[in-house]
Amino acid sequence: MQQTITLNVDTAMDTENPLWEGMRTAPDINYYKNYVVLPKSPVQSVTSVKTYDDSDTATTMAASKYYVDTAREPSRIVLRTGETFPTALRVANAIEVIYVAGYTNAYTVPEPIRLGMLQHIAYMYEHRGDMYEAQGAPTLMKNLYAPYVVHGGMGSSNLMAVG
Repeated sequence: MQQTITLNVDTAMDTENPLWEGMRTAPDINYYKNYVVLPKSPVQSVTSVKTYDDSDTATTMAASKYYVDTAREPSRIVLRTGETFPTALRVANAIEVIYVAGYTNAYTVPEPIRLGMLQHIAYMYEHRGDMYEAQGAPTLMKNLYAPYVVHGGMGSSNLMAVG
């Protein structure tokens, strides 16, 4: 369900780059990141984007300087053309994003997720007390959840998996 989330990142480049093998034939455009990934989905809205300098002074970025890209998952905040994040930011937790994520009500949760949850609850109830036999998740439940699993990126090692 919907919840307000506060995301703190050290820099705009505080995201995992996938492993690259082979030669690059063009400049590495991922080196200069102009976005911040919002890990929880689906994103409903972004309340604020703040940056903190070395003296811990917060500066709220104007909403006209960025847009929220919800067409992809995970969603992200992308700076508009010509905009950059400030450079004199503190070392840790320099960028704070407050956003609202989740489904608006129980009727907007996709049916496969609801069915998967019912399967999971029934499975856990049936195997209560079976310490070693209840560790695996039923294949049906995994198949219901599969289209909604958000991966960390191509080549990422931090895949969010069920079971």
